[in-house]
Amino acid sequence: MLDVAFQPDRSAAEPIYRQLGSYLRALVAAGRLVPGEKLPASRELALSLGLSRNTVNQAYQSLIDANVVVSHVGQGTFVASRVAASPEAPPAGRAFAWEGLVARRTRALEIPEALLRPAPEPIRFEFRGGRVDPELLPRTALRRSYARAISAQLPDLANPLDPFGWRPLREAIARSLLARGIRCDADDVAITSGAQHALELVARVLIDPGDAVALEQPGYFGASLVFGAARAQPIGIEVDDEGLRTDQLARVLNRRRVKLVYTTPSAQSPTGVALSDARRSALLELADAHQIPVLEDDYDSEFRYEDPPRPALKTRDPAGQVIYVGTFSKALFPGLRLGYVVAARPLLTRLALARFRGDFGSDALAQAALAQLIESGALERHVRGLRRHYAARRDAMLEALAAHMPEGTRFRPPQGGHAVWVELPADVDSDAFFESMFAAGIAAARGDFAYLDGRGRGCLPLAFVNHPPERIARGIAEIGAIAKRHRTRRKSA
Repeated sequence: MLDVAFQPDRSAAEPIYRQLGSYLRALVAAGRLVPGEKLPASRELALSLGLSRNTVNQAYQSLIDANVVVSHVGQGTFVASRVAASPEAPPAGRAFAWEGLVARRTRALEIPEALLRPAPEPIRFEFRGGRVDPELLPRTALRRSYARAISAQLPDLANPLDPFGWRPLREAIARSLLARGIRCDADDVAITSGAQHALELVARVLIDPGDAVALEQPGYFGASLVFGAARAQPIGIEVDDEGLRTDQLARVLNRRRVKLVYTTPSAQSPTGVALSDARRSALLELADAHQIPVLEDDYDSEFRYEDPPRPALKTRDPAGQVIYVGTFSKALFPGLRLGYVVAARPLLTRLALARFRGDFGSDALAQAALAQLIESGALERHVRGLRRHYAARRDAMLEALAAHMPEGTRFRPPQGGHAVWVELPADVDSDAFFESMFAAGIAAARGDFAYLDGRGRGCLPLAFVNHPPERIARGIAEIGAIAKRHRTRRKSA
């Protein structure tokens, strides 16, 4: 009988018969089950896999319905002589059937649709987040920092690094965090490969499958990816003009045990609102009362456009309950892939050990160059210049949105960050709107990526850091014209 190595994931939402059907389809696509080959009898396969016969029969029927196999009464079930081509199928011969060997915890992982879709070609206007304007990069300062690191520190960089990261960089970060109100030293800091890596390490160390994690809604899609991969149970907490709704969080905490609260208090992702002082106090009181750690993602704290920046949540953390994550992707560029985490030392040690087991450290030369950039003051000068540029670009986008978007469009001036969260009127056909933007060469993300429950299809975060003011105005004018063209009802005269 065919050796079937299928193992069902009984904790998955997908029925087991569908899991088995997908596995058998993968064997066919890989050429391990060839046209005309007979499948095991349902009773035999059920016995060998420890499944019910009905489950196997349902799996076989799903393959019959898809024309992958055919059934002949009294003879058995056979692979169809002509099976529709699969994108995973090899051009000729056999391939290895990887699908059946994938670990249970990764079977449900999917790349978000927003990331799968290619950008329009050519891109005329780039309004997606996570990008920078290359014209504003500090090229001269970067060249000098890398040159100094190579000339002065290359022998040290050539050796294995401390699992916590390059110590001069950790020292520089600790000194720079005084501006955020955080008092720490190098032993409280660990270097990561960006903020996303820091979130993944926290999830790896703290989250067991089934643990509940509270996430902002709308919120940062990267956090939902990380905690989804950890097989946590995400609980969405709404966001309003004051940030995370702590009253809603309190009701959740009174009903169930939550392992972690994730928040972006300085510039909420993606709305740009700042968590109010009252909400900050309420959040920390709740965390203390329920003994829950708070993961503070301070990804965009350098960029404030109205009030002075509020101190980080970490400043009110005498017990070490707040895990603080920072990044250099927004101040410099995402490809640098350097971030850091500040946490209580027992947890920080666990994070460093978890990282060391799979990754011995971030690029040593990049760490040394970044330390030079911070210590020389060049990074702070660069950030001050970016604040002026970004403030002008934010204002240009707000003016253009007010002038060109259809009546009923909702948006708020972001207090920080790099994007404006826009909600289209309910009568705009959002599917047609996004298709037309794509066709026009306008790159923008759809808002449903920021929700756990599929909401936000009529929303879009528009990044204002990627273009100078005059190009922002032209791009928003085109977006507004497209939105008006796709209104599904017209007001009577």
